[in-house]
Amino acid sequence: MNISNKLLDYAIVYDDRKQVNSGKYEDKRIIIEEVKNRFKAQVENRTDKSVLVVYDWRKTHSGMEIILYAFES
Repeated sequence: MNISNKLLDYAIVYDDRKQVNSGKYEDKRIIIEEVKNRFKAQVENRTDKSVLVVYDWRKTHSGMEIILYAFES
């Protein structure tokens, strides 16, 4: 597999809102979408390029960690 898209930026975001610990996936998904959209807008504004955001997330003992990657699209 050959990925030709250039990595423009990455970020690790920690969120400890009480909704993260609710156990409901829908609550986590809403938080992830907010963080992803904010990160995408920041990168696009800074680079003047359209980006594709890929992310991974994991539940921690007291919150959620979201790892975001912005690739040039």
